[in-house]
Amino acid sequence: MREVALRRGIFLLLLALGLAMAALTRPLAPRLALTLSPLTAPLPALGHRLGQNLRAASAILLNRQDLYGENRSLKAQLAQLESENRRLRLEVERLSRALKVRASQAPGVVAVAPVVGEDLSGLYRRLVLGLGERDGLRPGMPVTAPEGLVGLIVGVTENRALVRTLLDPESQVGVRPEKAPGRGIARGVPPNLLAAEFPPTVRVVPGDLLLTGAPLGLFPDGIPVGRVERVERIQGGLKQRAWVKPLVELSLLEEVIVLRPL
Repeated sequence: MREVALRRGIFLLLLALGLAMAALTRPLAPRLALTLSPLTAPLPALGHRLGQNLRAASAILLNRQDLYGENRSLKAQLAQLESENRRLRLEVERLSRALKVRASQAPGVVAVAPVVGEDLSGLYRRLVLGLGERDGLRPGMPVTAPEGLVGLIVGVTENRALVRTLLDPESQVGVRPEKAPGRGIARGVPPNLLAAEFPPTVRVVPGDLLLTGAPLGLFPDGIPVGRVERVERIQGGLKQRAWVKPLVELSLLEEVIVLRPL
């Protein structure tokens, strides 16, 4: 019984304290609301601003992705244009060389052909061209370069042509001094010289430029061939031989110009 009475007493005491506290804090409630209101009022605005910022950030990210994609596309287009410009530049250079040959050596340009191979055996000096019969190339067509004479086409397939260069031991080229009358015949002496024989009456001295001439009739007249390095008398003075350095460096040729045959 004592325990029940004690519990009731404690309950009544707590109830009285609760009522007292409620009575004391009721006047403070409006003040507390007014105090907290300025603190809580910005929360909706802050939430709205946060949403706007998130949407703006998303839009910026999407725009950046679009910019990255557009940048990649522009870079690809730029690379394509640069490649096309390089191709056009090479084509212009090729046509310029052909026009130079046409203006200075012969009008009958058939093709500009790439050099795709060379006979390196040491027995012959021949080149393989990357064009052939289907491109209009035929045996007997002269082959030249802006610097000077290269040789003569001696064989063709559908897409290849074989050039016997002027340095080949089987090559013969009619030549004449640029500034003096007279004609002779030059033969290839591998690896890098020509031996041109002239009558003793023809004036040939070291430093003279030799051009193609008429004796053999295989090449147009006036194409530069080479420059005389030294001259010697042979056959008891009945002939003179000029050792000639060709103007064209065969090992450096990347393309040649094919002319119509005479």
